[in-house]
Amino acid sequence: MRLTPAFTALVLTLAVAASGCSDVKDAAQGKANDAACSVAQKTVDGVSGQVDKAIDEIGADPAAAKKKLSGLRDVLEKAQGGISGDAKDKLGEAADALGRLAGEAGKAAKGADVDTSAIDSAKDSFGEAVDGVRNFC
Repeated sequence: MRLTPAFTALVLTLAVAASGCSDVKDAAQGKANDAACSVAQKTVDGVSGQVDKAIDEIGADPAAAKKKLSGLRDVLEKAQGGISGDAKDKLGEAADALGRLAGEAGKAAKGADVDTSAIDSAKDSFGEAVDGVRNFC
């Protein structure tokens, strides 16, 4: 079988087009990652300071702390809905940590002693997740 110049040109054109599609796909994925990172960073930046204040409230007003921590967890969960990838995973980890903190505050609101080791563990998990968002992005 002999290749004609027209067939060779067609094959080369398709190869170039296919490699161009890969570049377009990579560019689109890069833009999506940038957008996800922007959402994730803005969310954790907005939540982080409020988390520290809520944690400080657990001993004095655990019911208010629980409400605040639950609300902040909801903010992170809603932010997750619009993104994907590693940024979404890190926001999920942060939301889980806030859920654990809210749970500890809820126990304290019902009269249980504040479990400082559980709070410290969840606070550390939250900090690691926030650092993960910042490092990834």
